[in-house]
Amino acid sequence: MQSPLNIFVPHCSDLLTDHRSHGDGLIAHGFIRHLSERGHNLFVAAQEVDLQKPLPSNVHIFRMGVRHGTQLVSRLVYMSQVRSLFMRLRRQVPFDIVHQMNPVYTGISLSLWGTGVPTVLGTYVARWPDAVDGDGKQSAGMRFASAVRTCVAALQQCAADRVLLTGPVAANRLVSLGPIKVPRSYLAHGIDTELFSPHGKDEDDNDISILYFAHLTKRKGILDLIRAFADVVSAYPKCTLCIAGSGPEAGAVQGWAERLAITERVKFLGHVDRVAAPGIYRGCSVYCLPSNGEPYATTILEAMSCGKPIVFTNAGGLPHMVGPAGGIGVEVGDVKGLSQALCHLLADPARRSAMGEHNRRRVLETMTWERVIDRLEEIYIETIESKHHERRQGVPPASRSAIYPEDSSRREAREC
Repeated sequence: MQSPLNIFVPHCSDLLTDHRSHGDGLIAHGFIRHLSERGHNLFVAAQEVDLQKPLPSNVHIFRMGVRHGTQLVSRLVYMSQVRSLFMRLRRQVPFDIVHQMNPVYTGISLSLWGTGVPTVLGTYVARWPDAVDGDGKQSAGMRFASAVRTCVAALQQCAADRVLLTGPVAANRLVSLGPIKVPRSYLAHGIDTELFSPHGKDEDDNDISILYFAHLTKRKGILDLIRAFADVVSAYPKCTLCIAGSGPEAGAVQGWAERLAITERVKFLGHVDRVAAPGIYRGCSVYCLPSNGEPYATTILEAMSCGKPIVFTNAGGLPHMVGPAGGIGVEVGDVKGLSQALCHLLADPARRSAMGEHNRRRVLETMTWERVIDRLEEIYIETIESKHHERRQGVPPASRSAIYPEDSSRREAREC
């Protein structure tokens, strides 16, 4: 990067935090902090901020804290305040780029439509499978909400100069815009590989264990895992299932453990602070997340960074995140297949070790914050230069497909 950029962030998650259990807020903080460490100047609009450590002086946070009636009214007031803030700052700051971070579907970037500054959206994370009513049909309310989100997404993407996706499956967040082809790039979320590392207590082969570290909800697959674990215990009586997290299915999980007579082999760890998480990962033999369509699981990446093999479901973004060299994929809801995959890894320490080493190496090669920010800086410069090229050539949005062939997206997907 030749010179620092002036970056305006109109939305950085509903909560910007460096320690609380809030995925979007933690990721946004990682992007902001590491961009600032490269010397870039960031001007960040935020609704709620909870930081234990102050950000560098070249990060300027403007707290909005909008609470006005309904969610729609609050959103419109927030957008008005964001535009007002941008126009006020622009009198003194020559902004190079606007970057609305996740969640993107909020529509906040539309408040800056017409300002002429190149706009980047994302990273987009894939959508969970649509929830349906008991009869298998979407309710009228769900259809209406989906239609509104689609309209907002289409408007945002029309106005954007580039969208960032965490992986190919995240394309389900994008709306078909006909002849308009908005450039897209793939960008992983960064991992603190010093914090999440294999160093520390080695696994004891006489004390094998499976770790589940996520919210306790049906869609995360915890009920499938507790049932599968009953078969695992039959083959490996000394194996332990460690469950970290809380949620609405906590009681149901405990009930299943009692009915299956495996209570003594299940440890409920409850909420685990972020600083304690690496030790939890290091102590397990296998990390398992059998969700029914997980878009993007930070805990998967943390376990990979700690050198652990993964058992996952072939749905959502997990197959792209892990791959066959780093774990075993099973079909959603296949309790028997899940127990077999876990047993296969528990029976083969050498295979577990090889998978764990592969996962650690992959994280170091593609997901350290240094590498992620290197790529993000490249994306910023590509976007700025493309915007300048469009202005010089007078290229309308509908002609973008001729300038940004989709082959580059496929290439980036293979590299990701």
